Amino acid sequence: MKHYPLVGCFLALLFFVHSGYAQSQEYPVGVTYIAATDYSRTEKLTPQYDDYRDILIKIWYPAAIESDQSTSYLHFHTEEFPYSTTTPSSEDLQFHAYLKTLPFKTFKNVPMAQTDTPFPVVLYSHGYQSTIEDKEILMIELAKRGYIVASVGHPHHAGFVTQSLGKSATYDSDARANDFYISDQADVNFDELVAELLQLAGRPLNDSEIARVYQLMKWTEGDRLALKLWVQDMHFALDQLTRLQYGHYWGINYLGDHLSSFKGQFDLTKLAAVGLSFGGPTVAAFCEQVYQCKAAVNLDGIHYNLAPTVPQSKPYLMMHSDTPLSADFPIVFNQQKADTYMMTIDGALHWDFSDLPYILPNDRGQGLLGTIDPYLVTEIVNTASLEFIDLYIKGNSTRANYLSTLASFEPIQLQSKTGENHEN
Repeated sequence: MKHYPLVGCFLALLFFVHSGYAQSQEYPVGVTYIAATDYSRTEKLTPQYDDYRDILIKIWYPAAIESDQSTSYLHFHTEEFPYSTTTPSSEDLQFHAYLKTLPFKTFKNVPMAQTDTPFPVVLYSHGYQSTIEDKEILMIELAKRGYIVASVGHPHHAGFVTQSLGKSATYDSDARANDFYISDQADVNFDELVAELLQLAGRPLNDSEIARVYQLMKWTEGDRLALKLWVQDMHFALDQLTRLQYGHYWGINYLGDHLSSFKGQFDLTKLAAVGLSFGGPTVAAFCEQVYQCKAAVNLDGIHYNLAPTVPQSKPYLMMHSDTPLSADFPIVFNQQKADTYMMTIDGALHWDFSDLPYILPNDRGQGLLGTIDPYLVTEIVNTASLEFIDLYIKGNSTRANYLSTLASFEPIQLQSKTGENHEN
C-alpha cells in the first residue's frame, strides 16, 4: 500500500460532534500502556511448552497535563517498538513521519485527571492481523469525552504487538495457516462454506436457511476457537484494569509513577466494548458474559460464534459495509432481546471502519476502502459509536435522539428495534 500525502484541510473532522449533541467537559488525552502475563493460560500459538499468554493493554484516558509533557502521534505503538514492527522499513518510517503531521495530540505517560466521579470504561478489540491502534481516532475522542479506553492486543493474531520484558509477537502467516479450520464433520470445504454464506447474504431467510447458517457457523471450529481465546484476553485485560483501580500492581509490567493516579478513577460498573472485524464478535461475546458491560459495538465483524442465544441481552450496534460478508447480521438482529441497531453504510468496504479512510484518504479502489467519501465514513462510524456509548453508558440522551442522529447521514441504511428491558 502506498502512503500518499494528505491533501487539503482537516477542518471537517476534528472532531465529529453532531450539532444536536450537548457536549460535557472536554479533556486532554493521555496515552500509556501496560503488559501482563496470564500464568493461568499457556500460549498455544507458540512452540514453547513453557510459554504463557502475555497481553499488551494500551490505554487512552482523560489527562492532567502540564505544558512540558511529551506528546505522542497517531498510531504510535510503544516506547520499545514505536512503529508496530521489530524492523521498520523506510516506508514505515516515512508513514509514521506523515502520521506526526495529523492533528491528533495525545500525551504520553501523564497523570490521569482527578474527579469526584470515576470515569466509565470502554474496552476495545482490534481486527485480525491488524494493530492495537487501528481505531485510535475513536479512542481519542472517547477519552476527550471522559472515558477510559483500553485496547487489548491479541498476540500472534495481531500484526504486531509489544509484550513484557522487551519481547514482541509478530503475525506469522505460515504458523497461522491452519488456525481457521473447518470441522471434519462439515459437508462443505472452506471455500464452499464462504460461498454459501455469501449466497444467503442480503435477503430474508426462511427457517431452513436460518438453521443452515447456524450449522455452517458451527463448523467454523478454528474461528470459534480463536474467538474463545480473544474473549479470554478481554477478561484478563479487565482484571488488570481492576488491579489499577485498587492500586494492586503486582504482575503488571511497564509500571510508571503516573499509574498511581489511576487508582480510584475507573467506574467499572459502567463498561462498554467496541471491536473491529474479528474483534466485533469478540466484544459481543465478552459483553454478554460480563454483568457490568452495558453495551457493545461490532464494526463489520462476522459472528463466528453464532448460536440462538449469543448475543442476546445487551444493547448492540452492528455496522457493516454495503457488501455483507455473510448472512449472520440479520439472524443476530432478530434474536436480540435488547435495543439493537443494524447499520449498512452505502459505499463502504471492510477497512472503512478503521482509521484508514482518514489516514490514507487517497487509497481508494484497491479492495480495502470503498467509494464513499473517506472523511464522511469516518464521521459516520465514529459519531454512531460515540453517541451509542453515550446513550447506554452515560444515559445523557434518548433513543429517539440517537435515531435522529443516524437518520441525518444519507449513506446509512438502518434497522432498529427496542429491547424487552428498554428504559430510554
